[in-house]
Amino acid sequence: MPRLPVDGVKVQELRITLGTKERQLLQDVSTSYRIQSLDIDGMLSYLEDPARIVQIAYGIATVLEMFGIETGLPTVGDLPELIQWLREKREYTDPFTGEPGRRSFWDVLMQLWSGELVPGGSWPGGY
Repeated sequence: MPRLPVDGVKVQELRITLGTKERQLLQDVSTSYRIQSLDIDGMLSYLEDPARIVQIAYGIATVLEMFGIETGLPTVGDLPELIQWLREKREYTDPFTGEPGRRSFWDVLMQLWSGELVPGGSWPGGY
């Protein structure tokens, strides 16, 4: 409901009704205006650095994996699987006594770094 102005004179309301064709034309004009306002040179200069391209790719991969689309890249969404894999690798059987034991997390990381944990095996997630 329009408010009355301070001087008490009646407020007049103007209404413009657009048809389907006019709304489509207005939407096309709005879209073309937005496209013209894009700075293509700025975007291309942003992509000159390979590290930025990798950042963009991993950002897109992370978003896709959040929606349930597996990308094949190790992302933040794979952390629970990685943690479970590391927990499984901590468990071992002593080759001399046959007793079960647990490695320290540091030992697991060192063996992972040296390649001892994955000889012929697979990384978490199949990487």
